[in-house]
Amino acid sequence: MKKTFKTVFYFILMFSSLCAYPQDEKKFTASLAGGIYINNEQAWSLEPSVSWLFYKYVGIGIGMELTSQYNQSSRQTIIDGHEAELTDNERNIAWIIFKPYVMLKSPAIWKSSDDYMRLWVQAEPGISLACPFHNSLTYEIKEFQGLVSHTVDYKRFPNKDLQWFYWNARASVNFAIDRFIIGAGYYISSLDYYSCRRNIELANGQKFRVPRKELSQSIFLSFGYAF
Repeated sequence: MKKTFKTVFYFILMFSSLCAYPQDEKKFTASLAGGIYINNEQAWSLEPSVSWLFYKYVGIGIGMELTSQYNQSSRQTIIDGHEAELTDNERNIAWIIFKPYVMLKSPAIWKSSDDYMRLWVQAEPGISLACPFHNSLTYEIKEFQGLVSHTVDYKRFPNKDLQWFYWNARASVNFAIDRFIIGAGYYISSLDYYSCRRNIELANGQKFRVPRKELSQSIFLSFGYAF
């Protein structure tokens, strides 16, 4: 019995020494990342996040990405013999994405003698739970009087088979000055940016045309505060 107790005691001591967190380092970081997608046509991204470093080089976190296209065309079609175009607020695809992740942090690549400044790299694999702002399209049906048009009706076309679950990963280089952190990195995800429009059938029986599926990729800058 005593031997078993000693074994358990030593195991606890070993585990505590391995997981001991340096008291001068901060466990939590609040960050804000902003970037642009380098495919999926023109799209921006903004993501606040909070992470918890429960061990010196390993942590978990959650982010909430807001992303939207911009400068998209009106995409005209014919409905019941009338010219129609997308409503202004539905021309750009937009998503809200909840992103829990694991944070893997490297030891310092460089640091000042007093640890006031530090440089490191980190990777953040995770999952994406995505919800589009519009899982349908609404067209304005136009009538013309000479060269002047006016809207006479609206028609909505729903999307089918929306995909909402994806994987993601990002890698970044980070530089800290005391508690303030500046980072830059690359992000990749299986997010199908056009999933909310991929299976929309228009009035003429044809599908709404979107680009083929591909991995979503973006570059970003981030600013954080450790506490």
